[in-house]
Amino acid sequence: MPVYNEAEILACALEKLRLVAHDCSVIVVDGNSTDQTASIARNFFPTESTNVPSRGAQMDCGSRRLRACEPPVNVLLFLHADSQLPPEFSQAIRRALADPRVVGGCFRMEFESSRLMLRIYSWFTRFPGRFLHFGDQGYFVRGEIFEEMGGYHAMPFLEDVDFQRRLRRRGRFLVLPATILTSARRFLRCGIVRQQVKNFLIVTLFELGVPASRLARLYSHVR
Repeated sequence: MPVYNEAEILACALEKLRLVAHDCSVIVVDGNSTDQTASIARNFFPTESTNVPSRGAQMDCGSRRLRACEPPVNVLLFLHADSQLPPEFSQAIRRALADPRVVGGCFRMEFESSRLMLRIYSWFTRFPGRFLHFGDQGYFVRGEIFEEMGGYHAMPFLEDVDFQRRLRRRGRFLVLPATILTSARRFLRCGIVRQQVKNFLIVTLFELGVPASRLARLYSHVR
C-alpha cells in the first residue's frame, strides 16, 4: 500500500485491512509524508519509505521486499489507502489465477457515495476496457509476471495506466466480480462530471503518446 499524508484516514483503513488480510503479508510504503502517516502505519504493518511521494516507486519498493521473502510472495496486490478490499478478495484472486491465461486483473468498484453519477460509473467497472480501470480498484498480478515487466515505472503520474497497459500485453487481464469500496473524495471535491471528463482526456492523451510528466502539469492546472 503506497501512502502519502493520509494520517486522517489511515488508522481506520489499516484496521479494516488487517481484518480481511490476516493471512497475507502486507507492506506499507510511505512517500516521505509530512504528517503522522508513517508512524501510524508502523502500528499496523511493516513500513518502508521512499524519498519522494511517487506511487510507482513506492509500490515497486514494497513489491521488492515481498518478492525477497523466502519463499517469495507469488501474487502481488496493490491497494490505495482509501480503497477497502471485500472480505472474499483472496479467494476471488485464487479462483481467477487458477486459469493460467490470467496474468492479473482488478476488482469492480463502488464509491462511498450514493450520488447517481457515481453509481452509474461504478456499474460500468464490471466491463473490460482501459478507460474504466485504475489503481484504486486494486490491481493484482502474478509475481513472476511483475518481475518480467520490470515492475511499476517510477513515473510522476499515470503509473497505474502505464502498468495496466503493459500487463495486458502479457496475457488476460480479468475484472473480478467482487467489489472494492473506495472514497469519492476526489470526485466530490472536483465535481463528478468534471473529474470524469478530465480522467478520460488525460488517459486519451497518454495513449496518444503525450509524456506523463507533461500530463501531470496539465492535471494540476485543471483542478
